[in-house]
Amino acid sequence: MGAMAAAAVRFPPAAARQTLLAAPRSPFAAPTRMASSRSRPRLVVVSAQSNFSRVVQTAWKAGKDAVEAGTTLVPGSVPRPIARIGLTFVALSVALFLLKSIVSTAFFVLAMMGLIYFGFLAMNPKEASRVDEGANSSEDPVEEARRIMEKYK
Repeated sequence: MGAMAAAAVRFPPAAARQTLLAAPRSPFAAPTRMASSRSRPRLVVVSAQSNFSRVVQTAWKAGKDAVEAGTTLVPGSVPRPIARIGLTFVALSVALFLLKSIVSTAFFVLAMMGLIYFGFLAMNPKEASRVDEGANSSEDPVEEARRIMEKYK
């Protein structure tokens, strides 16, 4: 009888087990309790996270995992907290260098495209005037087509 009493203490009653089993599996959802059988279950609405916060959380988790994996590669003679701090510093330095390289390359490409375009317009003044005409033109397209056809007859 003593073993049965101990088992009753260790295992929750059936209603509590159902409550535990019915708990949501998502780490972001709020836990809910099952209502009694005579009332309707309450629904709990949890607001969805924005995509940006999910990206930040995923990047944070990946960074922590990478630092932990890298810390295992550091010799055991280095204290673990110092190894983590050093590895974090190195990883952030590399990440910022790569980000700076990508951003500076994008700005360089955009600047060169603009310089080439303005050089093209400077060497071809007719193209520049034609671009300006097209922006300010309020003529009927049919009339413009007739005028072009007359020019080439």
